[in-house]
Amino acid sequence: MTSPNTNSGREPLVDPAAESVAVYSDHADDYAAHHAPKMADRVERFANSLPTPSRILDAGCGPGRDLARFAAHGHSARGIDLNPVFVAMADAHAPTSQCDLREVGSRFRAGAFDGIWACASLVHLRESETVDVLGQFARLLRPGGKLYACLKSVGRTGWLDEPDGRRWYTVWDAEAFADAVAGAGFEVDHVSQGAFVEVWATSLSGSS
Repeated sequence: MTSPNTNSGREPLVDPAAESVAVYSDHADDYAAHHAPKMADRVERFANSLPTPSRILDAGCGPGRDLARFAAHGHSARGIDLNPVFVAMADAHAPTSQCDLREVGSRFRAGAFDGIWACASLVHLRESETVDVLGQFARLLRPGGKLYACLKSVGRTGWLDEPDGRRWYTVWDAEAFADAVAGAGFEVDHVSQGAFVEVWATSLSGSS
């Protein structure tokens, strides 16, 4: 039997999302410091794409870096994360609750948000789970609401040993991810690809 902790790309025997997210607890402060300078330009672009103030869900907010940035841009931000250490850190910047992204649609009413920011928060989900979460995002957005989502597009799907722990990553082809976003009920506005594929999109209905 294949061990769930091998980087074979086969279906893991454990829940990769839960196992991967738990690893961040041991180095939460170092993670926050390392990633603090990143993504400021994307946050500004996303913030400026919405009327002020708008209600933004930071879906997988980590220690709350972007919650603070959205607040600085005049928006009302709300965070969710599966990691309890990150939730406690992020709550200092904006209201944050512990939530599995795969259940996010049950936590908020349909059309509750003007924007959903999912910055590298889908990376530990299986493809089918990501597709399902994108559909939940579409229902949580008002018609015309904005989505930003990015995930890994370089490497291979499976377990990866990193300096601060072992995590599962699902690697996406850029076109496949854009198609998944469109299929969930969005108009894809822009796609860019580097180590991560980034998709900017607009909700078509907000209640699909």
